[in-house]
Amino acid sequence: MMRSLAFLIKFAYRNLWRSPKRTFIMLLSLSLGTGFIIWDMNFANSGSREVMKEFLAQYAGHYHITHNNYYNPGNKKEFNNYKTLTDDQITDKSLLKLSTRRVTAPVFVSGEKKTLGVLLTGLETEKEMRLTTLPKVVTVGRFLEPSAEREIVLGKRLANRINAKIGDEVAVIGQALDGSVANDLMKVVGLLDFGGGDLEESLAFTQIKSARELMAMSDEQYHQRVTFDIDQEVLPKLPGLTVTSWTELLPEISVSIRFIDNFTWVVTFIIVLVISLGLSNTLMITFFERDQEFQSLNIIGAQTSWVTKALMLEVFMMGTVAIAAGCLLGHLSTTYFYHFPINIQLFTGGKPIIMGGMVIQPLVRIYPVMEYYWKVPLLIYFFLASTMIYPLIRVIRRSKNAI
Repeated sequence: MMRSLAFLIKFAYRNLWRSPKRTFIMLLSLSLGTGFIIWDMNFANSGSREVMKEFLAQYAGHYHITHNNYYNPGNKKEFNNYKTLTDDQITDKSLLKLSTRRVTAPVFVSGEKKTLGVLLTGLETEKEMRLTTLPKVVTVGRFLEPSAEREIVLGKRLANRINAKIGDEVAVIGQALDGSVANDLMKVVGLLDFGGGDLEESLAFTQIKSARELMAMSDEQYHQRVTFDIDQEVLPKLPGLTVTSWTELLPEISVSIRFIDNFTWVVTFIIVLVISLGLSNTLMITFFERDQEFQSLNIIGAQTSWVTKALMLEVFMMGTVAIAAGCLLGHLSTTYFYHFPINIQLFTGGKPIIMGGMVIQPLVRIYPVMEYYWKVPLLIYFFLASTMIYPLIRVIRRSKNAI
């Protein structure tokens, strides 16, 4: 049995190099195709990851810890501002390091020109400056001072609509948690630039202490604890509290990311199919050119099954070498672009991406995803095996002396 297998391997290896140019072209096409597919899959995964990482780091965060009844289960855009929590309710204290407390208040902001409704968010300024990139989008004026009070940062579009400038005071009016009218004067110290998105007209920020005073809240209460541990995929379980992922808070963006990931797999299937069909055509030509050889083998007693095994072994050997080289090539290119990230604006004509009302300008650092290094080869082997069926059937039928 082993001697027969060894002879088959020698026979298949010899036949591969009877036409070295053709074999080299097939090896090159399959290895380059495999390398490109692995690099492309890694790039698509890393691109989605880096874009979302930058987007979530600006404001939204990875997940929110809130009171069980804070968000409307059917629509996370709706929330109950009377439902608060405290740090004592969070059993896992390690979550406090990579998260920040926020107080939210639907209010009216009144400037010289008009009054508009916005969502005012009270921030732990020092933590926001450390955990988020929100301070970087303040392009006019400055971000909130941690030690100051009654300062406010507005979006550019909001400031233009109410005619508010740096140094102006705006009136903030809402409803406090005790049912009284919440009102205060706040000084405009900075303007946010989200690239002209809708968020520039619907958000305003102040210090958490000022927001608590406006909402008549105690120093321990807040509405959200927003976590920025983007690399942590498993959400914590906290008794008596709700943990809401960004995929639920921003379903429209989550759907877009899933669509891009699934579409990448569709493109991969198409590329593998095209490569396999090209190889199938080349194999058919190669097999037909060896028709006399197959007939001679039949005459001297070689069974059709033996010839078929020899042909399959040829393709398997060639595929294994090409796929291994392709995996190495894909990994090397992935590693290169890990150390030298790609500016995603190369694919957008130099224009930034606006996602969820925010401008995203990430550098994509490509990370290798280990599962692609076995899923892609299996996929290619499957298509190779499928595309071999027709050429082998034709060869068997053309063999006049097949046993």
